[in-house]
Amino acid sequence: MNLKSLGEFGLIERLKAGCVIIPDKVVMGIGDDAAVLKGENGYLTLASTDMLVEDVHFTLSTATAWEIGYKTMAVNVSDIAAMGGIPEQALISLALRPEQQVEFVDELYEGLRECGRRFGVNIIGGDTVSSPRAMVINLAILGRVEEEACLYRNGARPGDILLVTGDLGGAAAALDALFTPRPVPPEALAYARKRHFQPTPRVTEIRAALPVKGLTAADDISDGLVAEVYTVAQASGVGFILEADAIPIAAATRELAALYQKDPLEYALYGGEDFELLLTCRPDKVAAVQKAIADACGTPVTPIGQVVPAEEGITIVINGERRPLPPGGYNHFQ
Repeated sequence: MNLKSLGEFGLIERLKAGCVIIPDKVVMGIGDDAAVLKGENGYLTLASTDMLVEDVHFTLSTATAWEIGYKTMAVNVSDIAAMGGIPEQALISLALRPEQQVEFVDELYEGLRECGRRFGVNIIGGDTVSSPRAMVINLAILGRVEEEACLYRNGARPGDILLVTGDLGGAAAALDALFTPRPVPPEALAYARKRHFQPTPRVTEIRAALPVKGLTAADDISDGLVAEVYTVAQASGVGFILEADAIPIAAATRELAALYQKDPLEYALYGGEDFELLLTCRPDKVAAVQKAIADACGTPVTPIGQVVPAEEGITIVINGERRPLPPGGYNHFQ
């Protein structure tokens, strides 16, 4: 069986089976946005890592070195945010082709540092090696979260409300604009490009919401809204009903969708790389969570559905009709 036929989920399950877990040190291993380790002074330690590969996650013809660096840091910080945590330290490993220019590496690190400064992350080390074919950048990140505040994917319960920060689909719209260039409004292109290459990890948002004590589960939207909904549903043993009309999509994303004759809802549901937070929340705490985040940074938080018993499955209401919501989103081996 090859990896394409096994699929990403099947591979993760096999990796879990092969891991050694020492219970007195590990709270959560493989299976969430970050591993959770026992810490000190009332805190848990969070650890995560992400790898970006040339011509898989970025191309040098469409992204600047600065953008690659910034995004690499941002996607890792987002994993810490999804656990409710505070990002702290990072290690960078680079595989570079020998012919790449020193100026490129300097610019790459400026992007890494800029995002790190914004979210309080120190770059404390790493490794650099030669690559004969493609550039690879890997970042490992450490953070911390209060023991009682850590958010997991497995806490959603029927009756909870499904929330999302910000808006969705902009990063996917940018891919069409980047790889199928055509005349587009510069403001719409600039918005989508920023959403794709400079996503905003929602650290401030999640830290503002935690004191409300209404959140029950969290995940960051890396592989697409639908993919993350299925991930939380499986982890929590629940189902979901989404409301299509409630899913927040920016005007610029809708504008690009119209130009490329795409459905903006498809961008939002399956596009991925928005790095917004998908949250489940007790119904009586939704307004308080929205207010806490708005007061802290102004980011909108939108209810887009609800948690239901697992036997109801995962569905979406479109034009008043409840329909099955097929799984999908980014899969590394498809």
